[in-house]
Formats: sequence, structure tokens, C-alpha cells
Amino acid sequence: MLAVTSKRSARLGALVVITCMGLAAAGCGSSAPPGGSSGASGSPSPGTAGGGTASIAYAASLVYLNEKVVGPAFEKATGLEYTGRAGPSDGLQAEIAAREITPDAFESVGGASIAELMPKFTSWYVQYATTSIVLAYNPQSKYASQFKAIASGKEPVRDLFTLLQKPGFQLGRTDPNTDPQGRAFIYMLELAAMKYHLPANTVSKITGSPVNSAKSPQIFEEASLDSTLQSGQLDAASAYLSQARQLHLDYITLPSDINLGDAADAAQYKKASVSITTTAGTTTKTGSPLTIDITAINNSPDGIKWVAYVLSRAGLALHRQQGGYTLLKPTVTGSNVPASVRRELGG
Repeated sequence: MLAVTSKRSARLGALVVITCMGLAAAGCGSSAPPGGSSGASGSPSPGTAGGGTASIAYAASLVYLNEKVVGPAFEKATGLEYTGRAGPSDGLQAEIAAREITPDAFESVGGASIAELMPKFTSWYVQYATTSIVLAYNPQSKYASQFKAIASGKEPVRDLFTLLQKPGFQLGRTDPNTDPQGRAFIYMLELAAMKYHLPANTVSKITGSPVNSAKSPQIFEEASLDSTLQSGQLDAASAYLSQARQLHLDYITLPSDINLGDAADAAQYKKASVSITTTAGTTTKTGSPLTIDITAINNSPDGIKWVAYVLSRAGLALHRQQGGYTLLKPTVTGSNVPASVRRELGG
């Protein structure tokens, strides 16, 4: 188990800037202003619910999907404006709990961040998709030929974990205190060490410093990590499969028993753990499948419309078309799910 010291998680979400994240291939030419993102209409996030605008707080791994695909489709289907705010799931949860932001709906990686808001801000959430952790790499890196050999299967995946320990290797990851991807990357390393019988210090050698270092040069905001990789500043970075496919990143697929993407391996994932210290104290997180979960905050009518659209046949088709997601049979946690959402669930 690895100990992690917290940063001020609530502030991280507020500082996220929705950048193009290297989306030149998608035609993106500008970034949103600090403190939030622009919706498809280009209007800044007001940080408040209602007013004919669905204000959505979401895990930054969904930035391309929401800003470029689902948001515009939602506007066309409902006549409402969409505006999004991206950040680490835990950081956004803390901001909602502190009433620093009041979105209409919240999408997180994993249901834990939403569960922390129950029952004060919501009484339910729906799990509807899953993704997996991959290692994205820069094809111009001096290690590119080795990455490609591993990605193609010419060299074993086990070699990746030796490569990541090379002196001077530039690795990017997100903060495990506030972001499920940051934890998932650590879990993946731990599970790989078990699977391949690697030395006990493998994880700490790869991270380059204790994972509880708040000043680790490897730590980046999730919304900027991929663009930092694409700019050539990093050799490799953690990513979700959905991000890698949507942003056309080069990446290495990892075995299902270490990539946190298969419910059948949930018992194996649970063997990996990270202890994090927050303002509320110290807690231990364990590995689990990487799911996408959604709720409306305070049963906001516009938030309910967003959730219903995401879970509709059209909304789920957009997730499927973008790639990197495995759609699950939607599963409800909690009670008092709005009728329009229940209808999309077949209830």
C-alpha cells in the first residue's frame, strides 16, 4: 500500500482550464477561460443551475466527448444550452459539497465521488459505461521504437515497466489525491508488479518520488496532460482508453487483469491500494473497475434532462461511436430516480 498526501482538491477543479488538449486534429483552435469551459455555444460556465442552460460538472477525461460531441447533440435535441466544467472527480465533488459550484449534473469516474454527495445533494446515480487505463506515448520520443514494439506485441508488456524506470524518462500522471485516473495509474503499477513479479521498489522507482509528493514534476491536471504529451514535453503519460482513441494518441494496451477495465477482474483490482490524506483525514482507496457514473444535482430539471439524454439510445450511441467505452447495462445506486431517467432505463 502506498501513502499519498493531499493537495487542496477543491481548488484543483476550480483552476482547470478546458484547453484544446492537442485537439488540432478535431479542429479545435482556442481554449476556454480559466475557471470553466465553454459550451457548444461558446458561452462561459456561470457556475449556477437553471436559466435554460444545463451546467455540467464532469471528470476531465470526458472533455472531448462532452464539449465536441454530446454537448452539441444535447443542445440540438433539447433546445437548452450546454455548458461544461471539467476537473478531477474528487475535486469537483469537494467544490459541489462546499457550494463553490452548483452544477445541474455531475459525471464522475467511479461512483464514489457521487456517493460522497448523498443524500444532501442527490439520492441516486447511474453507472452506464466503463473504460480502462493505458499508457499513451509520444511517437517522437527517443523511446518510440521501444514503445511501438511493446504496443505491437513484438516485445512483452513486462518490458514497459523497466523502460519507465530509465533515468531521465519524462512521465506524466494526475494527482491520485483528487483524480481517479491518478489512483488508477498507481493501481496499475502495483498490479503489474504483482503479475510480473517485479522488485518491491518498482512503483516508487517509476514515480521518481514518493507518490505522496505534492510537488512531483510528474503531476499534471488531467485536462492538460494529453496536450503536454503531444507537445513533446513528455515521453509517456497515463490515459484512459477513451481519451487515447478520441484524441488519436499512440498508446499501449495493457492486460485486462491490470488495466482496471473489466468487471470480471474486480477481485484482482482490489488487491491494489493507495492511502490518501485529505482535509477530512486519511483513508485507503482500493482498485476497482473504471466506470462512468452520472447524477443530477438537487434534482435540477435541466440536470435531469442532461442525464436522460446521456442515457438515451442516442446519447449512448455517441459514447459507442467515439470509442474507448464499453457500455454497461445501466445500474442505479440509491432511490427516487426521476421518471424521465427511469424511462431511459426501461423502468
